[in-house]
Amino acid sequence: MNKLIIILVLFIAYSCKAPERVNQCKWNQEKENIHNENRNDSTKWNNTLLKDDKAGIAFNAKPMIQGVFPVPNYDLADSTFNGLGYSGDWKGYNFKDKKIVYHYFYVNKNDINKEYISDKANEVFFAIAVLTDSVDTKRYTHTNVWITSRNHPHYLGQGFVKTKTNKIEFMSFISADRQNYAIVNMRLFDLRIGRIVLIAPRKDGTLRSLQLKSPIMSSSEMKDHIKHMLKSDKKVIDFFSKSVTNSRFGRH
Repeated sequence: MNKLIIILVLFIAYSCKAPERVNQCKWNQEKENIHNENRNDSTKWNNTLLKDDKAGIAFNAKPMIQGVFPVPNYDLADSTFNGLGYSGDWKGYNFKDKKIVYHYFYVNKNDINKEYISDKANEVFFAIAVLTDSVDTKRYTHTNVWITSRNHPHYLGQGFVKTKTNKIEFMSFISADRQNYAIVNMRLFDLRIGRIVLIAPRKDGTLRSLQLKSPIMSSSEMKDHIKHMLKSDKKVIDFFSKSVTNSRFGRH
């Protein structure tokens, strides 16, 4: 019996150290239940964040309006959170006679993701590149993105890119237990098989998508990767070229 107990203890210890199980040990259903209880307990709310959100900081997010909900103090879930963000190219990368606008969301290194990102400063959890024929270089009304930490320790970003005749809307999240998904115009992408999504509209109103697998990258790494990809990756160039050649979208 003692040998069995020792083996069981060693197995549990090993399971918690295995890379694919780290966050299951750190964040699990029990912790999610506690997190939900804190959401419903007004004594646990962060009233400063609630006051800021009521003042209108979060009202203008699109495609989905960001509601004002009380949220628990972040330290109750994880005290190492130190920010998140987004980046990309609002002006667009020149591609034939069109533009490719791209964005990506990232979370800074903390105890929730540090075992997965090694010495990186942050982790990109979603990147999207959209072919468009409409870029507003004065007010940049053709595209925008937002990201929120209000679901901490889960994080969510959203945005849109317009063409002359269409609008590509997207939303993505990564959870504390490493669930990672995106929705693009109601199409679901499991980002665990690839965090980069390419979208190319067609004249008939249909869309084409290409999901690409990549290693976990920081914000700076993703920027260089996308630039290289759009310039030199034959698969990516062929994908966008077919839409430019076959669609002539946006022309009347």
